Amino acid sequence: MGAANAVKTWTHQTLPRPLVNFLWNLASDARDLPARWRAPGEPRPWRVWHNVGGGDFHQIGHAYFSWFQRSARLSPSAHVLDMGCGAGRIAFRLAEHLNAQGRYTGFDLSERALRFARNHVSGEADFVFLRADVQSREYGGAGEKATGYRFPADTASIDAALAISLFSHLLPEDAAAYLKEAGRVLKPGGRLCLTGFIVEPGMELSGAVLPLQPFRDGAWAADPREPERAIGYERAVFEDWMREAGLRLAEPVEPGHWSTRHRTGEFQDRIVLERLPH
Repeated sequence: MGAANAVKTWTHQTLPRPLVNFLWNLASDARDLPARWRAPGEPRPWRVWHNVGGGDFHQIGHAYFSWFQRSARLSPSAHVLDMGCGAGRIAFRLAEHLNAQGRYTGFDLSERALRFARNHVSGEADFVFLRADVQSREYGGAGEKATGYRFPADTASIDAALAISLFSHLLPEDAAAYLKEAGRVLKPGGRLCLTGFIVEPGMELSGAVLPLQPFRDGAWAADPREPERAIGYERAVFEDWMREAGLRLAEPVEPGHWSTRHRTGEFQDRIVLERLPH
């Protein structure tokens, strides 16, 4: 394990970030081959092409959907906003849940991933996948600054929103702007389920699974040279952004194992926010 960690550290510190992502995606695709062989007819994106998250695409999508359904109190007729929807990992499950009165809007900066979702996700509800032309060093976006991006939804039109492994790649100013936009589009009482890294007071992270270090503006990063690789926020700072967006914690934060020395349970923290009455 020590040698493997040393190689991983050398890779992140030495190789260009796009090459690191390519190698990681290639290794993930290799591990995913048995699942492809077991279910050859099941749509499954290639990570080297679509740059989706790790693990079994459909199993993880099902697990996150179950959490989202429960925590957002998701009705079949809901209008859902999927922030950073990728190739539709959770949209596949939502297509089975939402009825003809439901709606789904997903946005992502990867046109390749969106194309996969458009080609394979369908259900009774209306599903729309839109490209967000925003900047991201981690994912190669070269459009406008994320702070100026307006979510593709009317004010107070969304019943429930989710953002899986999105805030863990957003610079502080972008995270604050995205929370404010979420507060704008959610209906009063509507919920946002997101994952990320919340740095609690007194945390000792030098020996953690993900050893974040201080970056700036209440943010911590795995690599300050490439902060969007993995970035967390001090709880007090995150709560300030939350209040400014008209949001509150709907449930206690569910800690992930990123901040521990043991790889058990969920990796990222799970956070459920609720839109306050106007």
